[in-house]
This record gives sequence, structure tokens and C-alpha cells, in this order.
Amino acid sequence: MGRAARPSVLYGLRGVGKTVLLTAMRDAAEGEGMAIVAIEAPENRSLPGILVPALRATLLRLDRMKQASEGVRRALRALAGFAKLKVKYDDLEVGLDFDVEPGLADSGDLEADLADLMVAIGEAAREKGSAVVLVIDELQYVPEEQLAALISALHRASQKQLPSQ
Repeated sequence: MGRAARPSVLYGLRGVGKTVLLTAMRDAAEGEGMAIVAIEAPENRSLPGILVPALRATLLRLDRMKQASEGVRRALRALAGFAKLKVKYDDLEVGLDFDVEPGLADSGDLEADLADLMVAIGEAAREKGSAVVLVIDELQYVPEEQLAALISALHRASQKQLPSQ
């Protein structure tokens, strides 16, 4: 519909069906033709470490929709810049075969770079007439400062009315 969604967090006691509901929501979004980034946050892994491979795969799938687009290529360059400077996260060892775009998601500041990355992904999705849905199970394992950066990034994409959440 061309509007940004509001992020949602499902919480409750163990065994009440949060993962089942999250899976149903993911499946419904996928059934509507949206690009899904579905990950589970394990203990002792950084958010960039689990996001980068999943975002790369989703962007490549998004690029195969209809015709190749500059927006998706730009988002992949943003991802390459984001991943390149995050080597301080020792669980992030992903090789991206895309050139970086200097100044795009490559400052080394997680909050700023993740916001740039989410905006680039949202712009790519809008260009493709789609949306990107980020589904993270076991979010409680994401360190607080990384979760704050993710919330800030999603808020920035929402402010720009981009189709990603």
C-alpha cells in the first residue's frame, strides 16, 4: 500500500506460542509477495553478524524480481560497506563481492550505519514495488546497544515512509 509498517515485538512466557505467531506473520507477509529476512538471534552473536548474511540473501532475491535495479545494487553496496567496517565483531566474517559506496553505511558507528543500511534496503524495496520484512526470533539475545541501533534504524526507515520493517 506504499506505507511503512510499525515494528512489533511479541513477548510473553516461554511456550505461549510467540514463535508460532511470528512464523504465521512471516508466512502471511511472504504470501503477499514481500521479501522476508528471517533470522534467529543466538546467544553470543552480534546483530551485524546475524543480519549481514540474511540481508545479502534477501537483497539478491529482491534483485531477481522483475528486472535488476540500481536501488538493490545500491543497497548491496551499503551492505558491503556496513560489513567491511564491522570486523570488530569477531563473528562477522562474510565476504561480499560488491563494491562499497564510500560514505554509505561505512562510518563505523553502528547506529548511523545500520540506519543508512535500512534506508537503502527500504528504497530498493520501494523501487521493486515490494517490502522487506525483518523477522527476528529470540530477540532477547541481542545486546542492548545493538537492539537500540536496530530500533533507531527502523524508526528512520519508517520516518521516510519506506516499505521495510
